[in-house]
Amino acid sequence: MKVLVLFGMVAFALSAKLGSNTVFDDEEDITEPPKPYNFGWAVMDKNTTNYQNRAEIGDEDGRVKGSYSYVLPDGFVYTVTYEDKKDGNGLVQTLRKEPSGIDVIIPTPKPREPISKGIKRFL
Repeated sequence: MKVLVLFGMVAFALSAKLGSNTVFDDEEDITEPPKPYNFGWAVMDKNTTNYQNRAEIGDEDGRVKGSYSYVLPDGFVYTVTYEDKKDGNGLVQTLRKEPSGIDVIIPTPKPREPISKGIKRFL
């Protein structure tokens, strides 16, 4: 049975038109224009000082505009804004760095057991 399926697949592949870019030459282009959208989210966790957000909008012409921000361990909030006006300049972005006023919590790493000790335990 497997051999018959394999022969059928090979026969189908060989019967395809050679030199054609696509198997569906006669079908219309079904690419739809961009649809307007918007989204956003935010994280504000005081226990871990995890602060970040993102927002974006897009219109029916494919133009996109948005921003995202995050607080890094240096205590600054970094905000990136970006926009693609579909004017040939591509995605234009800017970065802004400002003091956040947040005392960032940096967790102390737990000491790790050497690998050799863990291996001996299982031997």
